[in-house]
Amino acid sequence: MDRKNVVFMTCMDGAPDTLDYKEWCFKSWDYWCKKNDVELFVLDQEIKDKSIMKPTWQRWWVHEILESNEIEYDQVALVDVDTMVHWDCPNFFEQTDGEFSAVMDKFNIEWTHNSIKGYQDFWPDVKFDWTSYFNCGFIVMSKKHKGLCKDIIDFYLENEDELRKRQHETLKKGSDQTPINYMIRASEHELKYLDERFNLSQLHLRGVLGGLCPMWEVGHVWHFNGFEKTQRNQLMMQVWNQIKENYELKK
Repeated sequence: MDRKNVVFMTCMDGAPDTLDYKEWCFKSWDYWCKKNDVELFVLDQEIKDKSIMKPTWQRWWVHEILESNEIEYDQVALVDVDTMVHWDCPNFFEQTDGEFSAVMDKFNIEWTHNSIKGYQDFWPDVKFDWTSYFNCGFIVMSKKHKGLCKDIIDFYLENEDELRKRQHETLKKGSDQTPINYMIRASEHELKYLDERFNLSQLHLRGVLGGLCPMWEVGHVWHFNGFEKTQRNQLMMQVWNQIKENYELKK
């Protein structure tokens, strides 16, 4: 089988934050993947009860899932289902050098700072702050990160009760994102930062939800996060309806 790069998403039936907006995500990414000879893989079946282990944690089984589906690949991008991709987005797989690659996330300083503090006890010797924090909604890896992903899953399973407590009761600062920020820094792997346009997040704070500076003029991947989730479907649908004619494969 030919090796391909893969865009990998989780979109499990009944997941609390996976609503109708997945349609607009899939339409844009399906076009981009076909245009760039990339395979789009959507994990729609839970590995473990998603009410216990969030899909954001389950995605780190990515290497085992691709191998069990006999998919030969070089690199894989973990991409959130609340994203859309520009029809002419550059091929980011060509910009990673095979390293663990992500985009910085510097928006909600309080949230980020306290999330980092809230998990520090797991990695007392790893130090970083909000100025180098990255978002997990767009991560690119290669096969050499299979061991790292296994460590991530093992860490979750070994600390599940405590992690669930921090996620839902005490800290309430995300799920896998901050632990991953720690674990890549604690590993032997290099962390490579990609252009911010590959994960243009917090759109509502940046004046790019329309008007004088629409997101498709300034970003490659648009991440509809940071606001009330019930608004996603309407916003993403509106964007799609404005630009959908660009997503037509030329014959």
